[in-house]
Amino acid sequence: MRGRSDREWGEWLIQLLAPEAEQSWGTVLPGEPHAKERPRFDKDGHAYKSPADAQAEQATKWKLRSFWRRGPLTGNVALGCVFVRSSRQEIDSDNMLKHLCDAGNGLLWVDDSQITAKYGGIELDTARPRTILVVAPHVSTMQRGTDYVRDCAGCGSPFTPSRHTQKSCSRECVPAARRKAVSA
Repeated sequence: MRGRSDREWGEWLIQLLAPEAEQSWGTVLPGEPHAKERPRFDKDGHAYKSPADAQAEQATKWKLRSFWRRGPLTGNVALGCVFVRSSRQEIDSDNMLKHLCDAGNGLLWVDDSQITAKYGGIELDTARPRTILVVAPHVSTMQRGTDYVRDCAGCGSPFTPSRHTQKSCSRECVPAARRKAVSA
């Protein structure tokens, strides 16, 4: 892996995470990669982000916005990142991934729960810290996002099935769906 260009890293990530993807996108975000901090709690026990963490997330969102000119992906997503740091400070790659996942919400994807494949690696380059980022649709049996919405066979309302064979949005709609199937 040593000596790869940013483009080679991106191509390797796509082959690793989403080899079947017909489309993929990638970019390099300049600057030191940020790691998500642990949540803070107020005196009533409510969690909140530290101001520094919220500011870093907003800054990353702006960087992503300059690269991403389309609407958010609506189905399963593969996310690959190589975090190129300027120091050997020990920071977990999963905290850096979580920061990027949260910054991409509503922009790259509707919600980061759609990410069904991800990779986060850490490399060292004291002169040029950056994040190499690739995103692609991901094929998985775990269906996520709004690509998997169907109409309820009972009431007709749109819903996201929790399993492939699910035809109704609730137990209450099952009898109505059966009556419709019999009369059809």
